[in-house]
Amino acid sequence: MTGTNEVVHDLTRFRQNITRAKPAFEGMAEHVANMQRHQFNTEGKHYGPGWAALSPGYQRWKAKRRPGRQILVFDGDLMAAAAPTSARGFDIYRINNRRMEVGVSDAMTPHAKFHQDGTVNMRPRPIMGRPTRADQKALTKILHQHLIKGVRGAQ
Repeated sequence: MTGTNEVVHDLTRFRQNITRAKPAFEGMAEHVANMQRHQFNTEGKHYGPGWAALSPGYQRWKAKRRPGRQILVFDGDLMAAAAPTSARGFDIYRINNRRMEVGVSDAMTPHAKFHQDGTVNMRPRPIMGRPTRADQKALTKILHQHLIKGVRGAQ
């Protein structure tokens, strides 16, 4: 059979690369951080139609205390936790060769869940959402490139 050695070589490299997936997961985590920053910068339009407007009373109160601040940004703590400048800034950042877990911790940012899900008196303003089709493609591309090229690049 012609080409068998090349196919076996490629399959062996793919297997090795998938067992050393930490670099791919780190790249994917950075993409998630970018998604989150876009969610805050667009006031919720990355994952959906945008966040509900503030109630008129709260909007007036906030304008006096934090003029010009976006929805979900008062002191900036929530945005720093949920949309960090680097993925390592997430409350939760656990990455190894087998899995990636990044996000916001209830323990570190307890008020995030109220914005995510809403309350009796507050409409939900989702902080994290389902990746868009473009995000899915970008995340898949990061993993695909790692599978093909691995840590040291194409061989």
